[in-house]
Amino acid sequence: MSGDLTVLDAAVPADAATWVDLWRASRNQIPFAHPGIAGPLSSGMGSLVAATMTWQGAAVLYPLVLREIGDGRRDIVSPYGYGGPLFHGDAPVEEFASRFWGFFEEWARDERVVSEFTRLSLFDDVLPHPGRTRERNLNFVREIEPDHDALWAACSPKIRQNARRAGRAGVKVRVVEDASLVHEFHRIYTGTMERRNSDSWYRFDEAFFSALHDEVPDGVLYVAAEVDGQVVSIDLMLLGRDTAYYFLGGTDLSVSRDRPNDLVKMSVMEWLSEHGYRWYVLGGGVSAGDSLERYKRGFAPQGERMFRTAERILDESAYQELVERRRGAAVRTGRTWDEGSAFFPLYRAPFGASTVPLSSSSTIA
Repeated sequence: MSGDLTVLDAAVPADAATWVDLWRASRNQIPFAHPGIAGPLSSGMGSLVAATMTWQGAAVLYPLVLREIGDGRRDIVSPYGYGGPLFHGDAPVEEFASRFWGFFEEWARDERVVSEFTRLSLFDDVLPHPGRTRERNLNFVREIEPDHDALWAACSPKIRQNARRAGRAGVKVRVVEDASLVHEFHRIYTGTMERRNSDSWYRFDEAFFSALHDEVPDGVLYVAAEVDGQVVSIDLMLLGRDTAYYFLGGTDLSVSRDRPNDLVKMSVMEWLSEHGYRWYVLGGGVSAGDSLERYKRGFAPQGERMFRTAERILDESAYQELVERRRGAAVRTGRTWDEGSAFFPLYRAPFGASTVPLSSSSTIA
């Protein structure tokens, strides 16, 4: 692997083992870059691979999903979450990047890759990307103080008030590091997704959560609020080297007025402080300035970080051909299609509502 690009296939046991070794050696051990987490999150999308290279005591680990487009063409997208070409070591960054991207582009040509889209880490552990970088939305990262009083004091007054209110209402919090709460989590989470009419992608089944535990048993944490021994609110955390990531969660609507999730997140920070973690990544909202963004800001008022993505076209002629096909499909089926959107790649941008009358016999793709 030294000095040359190697592409690891998560479906090959020896490659997966090498991948895990590289992940363990990485600076931040971002959970979404572990094949045991990226795999379940990428199920059905394509082939999960990682482009890797070691050189002069440094290494890069770049998890990717290789997706089929048709006609032997492919594109690549990073797994859900945070990632990108994760770099660590003492080699000169510019020299390393030049070497890595040169090999990467040769591999992409051989694989007939049309475009590349990646979600980037919030931290400074990413190799500079040669493509276009876009700012997407604010995320919130809380630095974890070692003192519990300082943890509480740095939150907004409303968060502190709500968490204390939950405690007075009899809410107790339990932290679980094994799979014993999978069923309860799935119950609460599914109810929350149904109530919010969430996209089908987020409707994970119970087997999905069990798979996370099987693959990364020391990387998953549940923090649950209980009333009379019954789970009423619960967060699922993914653990890195010194950073914990809020992943998914939910609350029973019948007790939401008591604000149990505020106490859950305060308890997360206390647990992280006691276990030597430095950062708590809460993520962001669905859209800029929405209620979810405002809620997360309350736990990290000074913790704004911009979530960025990187993108580039690797085969311009193929890309334009695919865009033209998408445009033609929109016209044929009478659907709206926003060519000016920030969606990338544009040829995968979703169609809007149909403008074809319901009695039309046209086929909707």
